[in-house]
Amino acid sequence: MSRRPATETARLRLKLFGAATLMLLCSACGDGIPKDKDDDDDGGTPPVQTAALSILAGDPTAEGTMDATGTAARFKWPGGITIDVNGNLYVADTGNFTIRKITPDGVVTTVAGAAGTQGTAEGSAGNARFRNPSAVVVNSSGTLYVADNQYIRAISSGGQVSTWATIPVGSNIPTSRLASVFPYALALDGNGNLFATNAYGTRRISAGNTTILEGQAVLNDLTGVALVEPRGLAVDSTNNVFVFDLEREISRWNPNGNVGSDSLFTLAGGRNMRGAVNGTGSAARFEQVVALTVDPQGNVYAADGINNLVRKITSAGVVTTIAGTTRANVLRTGDLPGSLADIRGIVADGKGNLYATSGNAIVKIRLP
Repeated sequence: MSRRPATETARLRLKLFGAATLMLLCSACGDGIPKDKDDDDDGGTPPVQTAALSILAGDPTAEGTMDATGTAARFKWPGGITIDVNGNLYVADTGNFTIRKITPDGVVTTVAGAAGTQGTAEGSAGNARFRNPSAVVVNSSGTLYVADNQYIRAISSGGQVSTWATIPVGSNIPTSRLASVFPYALALDGNGNLFATNAYGTRRISAGNTTILEGQAVLNDLTGVALVEPRGLAVDSTNNVFVFDLEREISRWNPNGNVGSDSLFTLAGGRNMRGAVNGTGSAARFEQVVALTVDPQGNVYAADGINNLVRKITSAGVVTTIAGTTRANVLRTGDLPGSLADIRGIVADGKGNLYATSGNAIVKIRLP
């Protein structure tokens, strides 16, 4: 075999070295195949976004009475819901005859009542009894008010339960019609006035005195069987009262106006009309608004039962659907609108989130 001259071999090595150097430089300059950016290239992992519709506590399809954290907790037909100044939620756990507390981290405890035991007993939290707790509201001092059949019960911040007010029953009212009498929505204004709705009236209770905002204080000689028809109620930061009124509209009552139904101003909804139509003012339709809440910007949010929707009503009366699929009854979490199981209560936290009772769970709705 013949050998190459030394000068030719050196020249070949120089060419190979130069080519390798050029390839290395081109790669460093980005002229080669683009490299996928590593997640850590920016110095850290991006924060995980919470789903727009998620479960805070409970299981929508599994009922029970377990005190636990998050989805390990159990409720039975939770109804009204409220929030305190520290972000703790309180729920009227109707089917368990108890009042439950949920911390912002989803830790669930029982505040008052005994699961599975009905009654109207007063006293300390564990010894007190409720018969049909359906709505709950909390004041700035931490006192809870609970709609419990014809009674409004109070739970002090120390856990003592007492009867705060009684909704009067007219004459000749059979047991089959008592559902018309019972309040299923409560709200408080900044002056400590409590508002309650039942099937035929909306009242304000202040220092033992009652004022009827719409409808009547009592009805007499009722017959037949009454079905429960909760009517949502909420108060904003300037003490305006919003109510799903007796004509199936969402109306506003000005506390500085005259008392009576003529002082209710319609915000949205068609008079005595049903449906799930979005629109402005009287063009909108609701099925059964069981609960209302108001955010700091003055937007009203409605838990539209039967439709199982969360609806937003602006101060101009523009109605849109925020969450839920019309008449769906299965909870589907994730991006909005998703779908909701039976919805019974709603509250805003003032930070861009809503909380609602849906099926046997409490869900969080992160607003867009």
